[in-house]
Amino acid sequence: CKMVYDKKLIGRYVLLRSITEDDAQFSMEIRQDKEKTKFLHQVEPNLEKQIAWIKRQRTAGGDYFFIVESLDGKKIGTVGIYNIENKIGQLGRILMVGNPFQSFEAAILAVKFAYEILKLDSIRGDVQVENVASANLNKAMGFHCGEKIFDAEFDRYFNWWTSYAAEFPKFEAEVKNLIYRD
Repeated sequence: CKMVYDKKLIGRYVLLRSITEDDAQFSMEIRQDKEKTKFLHQVEPNLEKQIAWIKRQRTAGGDYFFIVESLDGKKIGTVGIYNIENKIGQLGRILMVGNPFQSFEAAILAVKFAYEILKLDSIRGDVQVENVASANLNKAMGFHCGEKIFDAEFDRYFNWWTSYAAEFPKFEAEVKNLIYRD
């Protein structure tokens, strides 16, 4: 069972494509930026381990992981839809070095993929309480904030945010109005 989407998801600013082993160096390097990853678990800077992880991910059930590229082909981030079970998935692995318009569009394309292609009913995402930027992104995209939960494994508090397929068209239109200024 391979969890690879063979097409590209294309917007006005970015495109999403399934990660390959050739992206391991970028995927590993982007995770070494301490400021960008302060709310994410750390990844060891080991290329062989990153390649092995990508190989496993590409065959894992319920797990899609995308490289985000600017339309000129520059790799600018990652995003994933994973832990898919019973028509519910998780949005995460979002790490962007592009501009805010590219970040919003990458998230919208991932959510649209989850609802329109995978036919999920809802998507969840965990956001550390201190991660205001991610909370604001979730809020703008119509996610509902759940209660604060303590994660003992990572010694942190987070909120589960949930989005529903039935509400997505309204929020997709609102976000597009913000990022597409024709």
